[in-house]
Amino acid sequence: MPWDSKSFQKHNRKLSGSGSAKAAAIANAVLKRTGNEGLAIATANARAKGQKPKKHDKPFGSFAP
Repeated sequence: MPWDSKSFQKHNRKLSGSGSAKAAAIANAVLKRTGNEGLAIATANARAKGQKPKKHDKPFGSFAP
């Protein structure tokens, strides 16, 4: 399911409008590459908070920053 700023806020209510838009874009990119919605949401929330995802959350293997 592709997300937009408004629809992503149900996954993280603490995000502002711009933070939610950033998280939605990240989640959509991860979803497109992996097909895993749970991983997409977890990665987007971690990145939006300024954290790096945990090692097992990296969707791009060794290519993830």
